[in-house]
Amino acid sequence: MRFKSFLAFFLTLIAIIVVIAGFSIKFPRVTLKEEKCEGYSLFLFADENRVSTEVGKGKLIKLRAINAGEFGDKYEVSLNGPDWVVIKPASFRLKPDDSKRLFLYISPPIGTEGKYEIKVTVSSRCVSESQVIEVGVLPE
Repeated sequence: MRFKSFLAFFLTLIAIIVVIAGFSIKFPRVTLKEEKCEGYSLFLFADENRVSTEVGKGKLIKLRAINAGEFGDKYEVSLNGPDWVVIKPASFRLKPDDSKRLFLYISPPIGTEGKYEIKVTVSSRCVSESQVIEVGVLPE
């Protein structure tokens, strides 16, 4: 019990000295990503969000990425879908108010009949936008 009383007294004494002496404790400033990314904006549009094609036949879908922010930015393009889907370009830069055409090419091989969802994501250090495209693959 004496130790706890001594510890409480000691900590109180240190607090009083800090206040009287005018010491200030400086904590490191933590800058959140959101603060650094203010003024960045991106839009992503697909010409079509639902398409059908037959096995063995290709289909081209165009998308447009628009830098709606105040600053230029570098973007990476990723694709979540079957391995018979390709997106170009894989990366690009845009100045403010500029846009870039993206090309999604679908070429389902034989035996892939069915419905699929393809997710295209364009992202930078500050922003990320996605479009989901539903694909129906019909038999020949």
